[in-house]
This record gives sequence, structure tokens and C-alpha cells, in this order.
Amino acid sequence: MAMPYHSLSTIATSIVIISLLVISHAEDYVPHHGDVISLNMIHRDTPSSPLYNSSLTKWQRERIALRRSRDRINRFISSEDESPDHLIYSQREYLVNISIGTPPRPFIGIVDTGSDLIWTQCMPCRECFEQNPPLFDPASSSTYRKLSCMSDECNLLSGAASCASNSSSCDYQYSYGDGSHTTGNLSLDTATLDSTSIPNTIFGCGHHNEGVFSGIESGIVGLGRGAVSFISQIGGYLVGGKYFSYCLVPNPAMSFLSNNYNPISSSKMYFGRLNTSSGPEVVTTPLLSNGDSATQTFYYLELQGISVGANNITLDADAKAFKGNMIIDSGTTLTYLPKLLYDRFKSAIREALKDRFLEVKQDPTGSGLCFLTKYDILPGPNVILHFNGADVKLKSTNTFIRMDDETVCLAFSPSSGVGIYGNWAQINYLVGYDLDNKTVSFQPTDCTTS
Repeated sequence: MAMPYHSLSTIATSIVIISLLVISHAEDYVPHHGDVISLNMIHRDTPSSPLYNSSLTKWQRERIALRRSRDRINRFISSEDESPDHLIYSQREYLVNISIGTPPRPFIGIVDTGSDLIWTQCMPCRECFEQNPPLFDPASSSTYRKLSCMSDECNLLSGAASCASNSSSCDYQYSYGDGSHTTGNLSLDTATLDSTSIPNTIFGCGHHNEGVFSGIESGIVGLGRGAVSFISQIGGYLVGGKYFSYCLVPNPAMSFLSNNYNPISSSKMYFGRLNTSSGPEVVTTPLLSNGDSATQTFYYLELQGISVGANNITLDADAKAFKGNMIIDSGTTLTYLPKLLYDRFKSAIREALKDRFLEVKQDPTGSGLCFLTKYDILPGPNVILHFNGADVKLKSTNTFIRMDDETVCLAFSPSSGVGIYGNWAQINYLVGYDLDNKTVSFQPTDCTTS
């Protein structure tokens, strides 16, 4: 049987270290409806990150991150005809510390908003990639249970689940755009966020796993829109149902934003709806589904145009029924626009800045618009992204990114395929994903104080 193809979207500039510990039942707090769970997100290029490379300068780290961002969108475009519903990724950047079982067995997992399945390498591992933490042994967990072919949970995995003739267990085969794949038993066990334990979490116990892994991670934690994703599983325990949000702070290791950065602050992820996630400053846009798949994974939005000052640039309407032309992704640094829109946007930016007498400079990492200046472009032109029903106003620090001591570039690039709303444009916004009501919301927020 051919393995279904899934995405592994990541954050091209960030790594999330979220502590999810499974503790003994005497200490467990089982969540009830109405909880909001707050977790710290640690950028991969901050000194507290396990992937931090102290030998690189901040400009080298930034250029490497942007290359990962461009590689990711290029890989997606090249495979669009082959697999239009799944996003290609190039590098894994978001991680979580997670534990499965009783007593706890920790492993480090990749956070992926572009796939649904949670899985880890398990003993016995017949074909596995090398990892530093010990493999999870299901026999050592008193709360572990292998799922059967007849279980409702097995049906949730759709085409990725199968039943061998000599086995009654629910087996799965799951593959990703970069060639990584996992095969094993679909299972249940307990997971805990902070002090909140989640019993009967569906996950894959992988016995055959291959891919481009660093040796730090042991598996993947899917946060897509499908039925077996982590947010879908825990939504019944949270205030607001299947709702999560994040607030991204500027990264001091990479950008000129470090002048105003609070070194104690960190980005946050929230599971459940915050009391502050509504109000006059909050704008909301519909979350769209591509095609007729019941297990749609990606977070598609409809971008209708961009304003640069008084210059309103509209996006030519597409004749196709599906209007989702942008995927919102906290895992890509830059924002990628359809090429015709990008070209007009770039021209409008140059026109708006002509009175500054800035020298245009070639982008050191690609073909974007850059200026030769030792000073930040502050204030810059007012830029507004016009999504369906939501006008998102960007600050100059969202629109431009400093590449080195003399170069400031537009934090946007062209795409010949689907657009990507990247994380640089999302800094200092509380971005909320409401899977039940199929909306995404944006609220201007000082994320360093949230």
C-alpha cells in the first residue's frame, strides 16, 4: 500500500521548547472544560535554545534562516502539481519536550502545524534514525494501550491507517514532503501540558522511521486541523473549544528589533481562548478549506489586497471556487505573495520611500528589495494586509528586516504558487486559531509583556 503524503511545515526562524511532562497519577491534574494552558516558546537562535550556534554572528543566523524559508517555499512550488494539498518543508525548527506513559518517558518532538499525527520512535525499533534520548518502551507504561483495527480512533486516521491480515492492531504509515516517514501502531497514552494531564492521547508508536533528523528529536507533534491533531484532541478540555493562539516576540539574536527587546520575555503559546482575545482591535478572517477533504490540515486564508499608504493594490480575483491563496504559517520567516501582487507591492514601497533618497541594494540572499542604510526605516510607509473581513496593519518592524549593519530588506518575497503569511509579519500580534468556528484572528499586542 502506498503511504499517504503529509506535510511537515516548520518555523524557519524559531524553535519552540514546550515542556509537556507526564507525571504520576497522584500528582496529575486532569483538565476540565474551561481551561487555558500557557506555554513558553523559545526561539531557536536565542542562547537558551538547544540549537543555538554561538559560533555564528546574528547576521549569519538570519541569512541561514531566510535560506531555509526560501528553500521551503521552493520545495512546495516544485511539488504543487504532484501533491497540492500538502506543504513541503525543508528544515525542522519547532521542538517540544514531551513525555509519554506512566511513569514518564520523555522525548523531544517536532511541532508541525502542517500535519496531524503525533508519533514517537518506539521499542522495538527495527529501522530507526539515531536519537539521543532513550526510545519509548510501551511495555514500561501502565497507561499505554495499542488500538485495534475496529476502534473509532483508527478510522480517524483515514487513509494512513491499515490492518494487516495477521494482526488485529491498527497500523499506520505516514510520510512527509521531505521523504521522512514513520510506520507503527496507532496507540493511546497520557500526555501532560505543564501540570495538566491529557489521558488517552492518540499517538503513533513508530517501529520503522526514517528521515533527516538531527538526533535531538524523537518524533513529531501534529497541530494541523485534522481529527487526530493535538489541538483537536484536547479541545474538549479548553475554554473556547478547539482554539489556540500565540504571541511572537522579536528575536534579539537576529534583528535590529533587539534595541527594544526584553531579554526576560519569550514568545507564548496558549491552548484555549484568552479573555483578551476579543475586543475592538481584534480583526477576524475566515479559515478556508482547500478541496473537499474532510481532514483538511492547512490554515488557508484569502488575501484580497495590500495598501501602501494611500495606494491600494488589489489582488486579481481568481476564477476558481477555492479562494484560499495564503497559508498562515508561524514556521516561515518571510511573507510570500503571488508574484504579480508582489511586483506591484515592491514598486509601491519604492515609491513611498523615494523621498528618503535610499540607495537600492541587491538582496544578499535572493531577489527581494533592499536598501543601503545604517539606520532603521522608521517610520516606514503604512502597510495594511487586506484579508477577507480583516485589515491587518503592519508596523515598519513587520515590513522590513535588517540583513547586516548596512542593509535593510523588505520582509516579503514573490511566490509562483500559494502564498505564505510568515512569522515576521506576525510579531507583536496575538494570532488566534479557532478551529470550531473556522476563523483566524489578529490583535495588536506587546508580546514582550503578555
